[in-house]
Amino acid sequence: MVLDLFEITTFRKDIGYIDNRRPDRVEYIDSLYDDLIRRDFTVNSLCIDNNGEVVDLLSAKGDLDNKIIRCIGDPVTRFNEDALRILRAIRFATILNFEIDNNTLNGIKECKGLLKNISYYRKKEELDKIFTSKNVGRGISLLLEYGLDKELEIDNLNKVKETNCLIGIWALLNVSSKYPFTKSIIKC
Repeated sequence: MVLDLFEITTFRKDIGYIDNRRPDRVEYIDSLYDDLIRRDFTVNSLCIDNNGEVVDLLSAKGDLDNKIIRCIGDPVTRFNEDALRILRAIRFATILNFEIDNNTLNGIKECKGLLKNISYYRKKEELDKIFTSKNVGRGISLLLEYGLDKELEIDNLNKVKETNCLIGIWALLNVSSKYPFTKSIIKC
């Protein structure tokens, strides 16, 4: 399968992080490598140049071929910078049916408490993507296996059955009233 989707970005360096989510300051730079090493996972570091040539400075292709989600650098550092990356790892493993490498899993276990610092809106966005995946059962299993349901304040996750209805999944969960739902969804 070949996808023709790509993003064009300006190289940057994040200087410090606040609230386990956002960089304190961003500096625009000229170095592709320095831009890539601040990113979350190797699979998100594959690039093409303006001639359409693949640039793979961090072994993204190998991890894609081997179906591995691996943090760039130290997972604990990556998750402390942005704790939402924990849910992104679960989402990528779910949607792509990839394995999460052991160092990244250990980082998830160590840093999962940081999820409490992330807005419910952002957590719900990632969970919605997991819950609407064709591989939702695997996503739920990963969330339960690593105890993320407790950190996310979503009870009854182990009782959820696979369904094509996102609101059906959320209805089965005893979620914190802090998770944002639109008025039209609440009325369903």
